[in-house]
Amino acid sequence: MYTACLLSACATQTYDAKPIESASLESSFAARNLEDAGLRNYMLAQGYPQNALPIKQWGLRELTLAAYYFHPDLNVARAQWQAAQAAEITAGQRPNPGVSGALEHHSKTDGGISPWTYGISLAVPVETAGKRQERMDQVTSLSEAARIEIGQSAWQVRSHLRDSLLEYQAALRRISLLQQEVILHAEILQMLENRLQAGLASSMEVSNTRLQLQKAQHGVEAEKGRAAGLRSSVAAAAGLPSSALDGVQFDNVLPDRGTVGDNLSAQNIQRTGLLNRLDMRSALARYEATEANLRLEIARQYPDITLSPGYLWDQGDVQWSLGLSTILALMNKNEGPIAEARAARELQASQFNALQTRIIGELEQSLINYQAGTERVIKAEHLLAAQQLRTAQTEHQFGAGYADRLELAQARLQALAVEQGVLDAKINAQQALNALEDAVQRPLDGSAPLPEIPQEVIPNE
Repeated sequence: MYTACLLSACATQTYDAKPIESASLESSFAARNLEDAGLRNYMLAQGYPQNALPIKQWGLRELTLAAYYFHPDLNVARAQWQAAQAAEITAGQRPNPGVSGALEHHSKTDGGISPWTYGISLAVPVETAGKRQERMDQVTSLSEAARIEIGQSAWQVRSHLRDSLLEYQAALRRISLLQQEVILHAEILQMLENRLQAGLASSMEVSNTRLQLQKAQHGVEAEKGRAAGLRSSVAAAAGLPSSALDGVQFDNVLPDRGTVGDNLSAQNIQRTGLLNRLDMRSALARYEATEANLRLEIARQYPDITLSPGYLWDQGDVQWSLGLSTILALMNKNEGPIAEARAARELQASQFNALQTRIIGELEQSLINYQAGTERVIKAEHLLAAQQLRTAQTEHQFGAGYADRLELAQARLQALAVEQGVLDAKINAQQALNALEDAVQRPLDGSAPLPEIPQEVIPNE
């Protein structure tokens, strides 16, 4: 008995304090950078080629790996999964037995019989009808749902990073086109001012061109300010401070045309989405939890039993006993909790059906938007090709002396305007592709698949 008590005492856990120090967390965040040795090891562990290090251009794959290493949302999801795993331990625990004792002293004794009576008894609870297994099945399903939601959080992190990176690079491309527009407007303005002095142009033409130049200059400054904010958004989406992106060269995420293959049919997209959506898999796991909970409540119709073996030494007389106790299900047979469990199961089933219907609608609409966006890119490129042909003809005429420098600059400005329309069409098509990826929760642009998400929490302190 002494040995058993000693071993039990040794197994007791003690409290360990772990206060949160906001100042150290702030300094740790500010020190994060893309040259971190831990990040490098993590990328190699995820299959990133070692011969590609150090990275010269950071694309979506590289920044996604950085986000998976640094972003706090993933640690939150992993911690939630660990909490669900801890609930599995609780569900699997068997009830502890109880012990009770008694000591009596008799005031009257005859024939030298001892005046003392003492006894000890145990209370051993016995769960019936498989309640423990149903409890374990319930929390195991909830733990699986929490594990799946790690992947859901990972996709959301990648999605936000992908969209932020696209907007940032689109802003840089717009700045480049606007700067070219400023140069052409300035050249045209100078030529018109010279013509105005020679009496060959009107002041209205000069004023309109000056306004267009000012508008283009304001557009450049506005887009530069927007690009700075978008750059900070990229850093935040990767779980990094803005300073971590200083001097970083980005790989292009805006393709010439956002095609993703000939097998992108509505049927293939719907099948891929319904098989791959993480929220559907999580919902199925939670439905299994409600099934197990219903089985548990049905099992609770049958009361548990408590066995009570005892020993009594009564003034020299030794007595052994075995007691049994249970609850009589006379007033109710657990009808209320069973009804609640059935309703919870029906609610989860209805929510799953609603989720599936919503996902099918998202998949169909996203595919239609992407196909329409791709068609707009093709039409815009045809317009650009026609305008470039006209510009080339004007350049040939200018070289032959049949067109002046003003006509050539205006033709180039028109081509630049069409090129801006092509850029907008490509951005819209890529955004539609991103929305389609979110509906499927799978990369569709030919990029590398999602890296494996480690189950343990990565310490970033």
